[in-house]
Amino acid sequence: MTKAPSTRSAGDAASPDGTREKLLLAALELFGRYGFEGVSTRKLAERAGVNLQAINYYFGNKRGLYNAVADYLIERLQMRLGERRRMVLDRFAEAQSGGRPIDAPEARAILTMLGESMLTLFADDESAVWVRYMVREQAEPTEAYDRIYAGFMQPVLAAARHLVGILLAADPLSERVRLRTLSLVGSLIIYRVGRATILREMGWSAVGPEEIAAIRGIAADLVAGIRSSGESAA
Repeated sequence: MTKAPSTRSAGDAASPDGTREKLLLAALELFGRYGFEGVSTRKLAERAGVNLQAINYYFGNKRGLYNAVADYLIERLQMRLGERRRMVLDRFAEAQSGGRPIDAPEARAILTMLGESMLTLFADDESAVWVRYMVREQAEPTEAYDRIYAGFMQPVLAAARHLVGILLAADPLSERVRLRTLSLVGSLIIYRVGRATILREMGWSAVGPEEIAAIRGIAADLVAGIRSSGESAA
């Protein structure tokens, strides 16, 4: 995967005065709203409150900053899903190394937990800024989309696909399982990208703790509908 041009490595520690982080946050907001072509480097520097030359110093150029935003998003998403993500990966590793296999009830429990985590994340106001950037990349993919897909989306889909395959008693790589997994993930994502419709339909003025709790409960219902032909509903 090609790295963004930069005079600083992507793994550098945060700049002492926060300049790099300020630029990333400003870029995430502005690129999400106006796209790559709709934002000038001057506007980015002004929004971040930093010197214009900081873009070249930390990211090489505007495209480098745009791609770095994708890497920043991956880091934030992984951080927000951190503990549960590690738990799932550890459980997969245990099963694959000859340990106790994951059966349907456990697969359903893990998938529900992941769904609840995603719904909680999507209900957070912070995710609104992330989603605008990601939706633009869905519509017109660039190198940044390749980064987001490889760094976050593909691993999440692979994990979900594995669990859905167990529930359907089918090959995780089959078309049926892939489509069913995408359907599940799409049903979760709507709670972020369709926020205006959800507020209007539900009569909510905002999404607070009570609304988040209600939304989280949907995950179990969605996962409950994924069953093999020979499995009956509880």
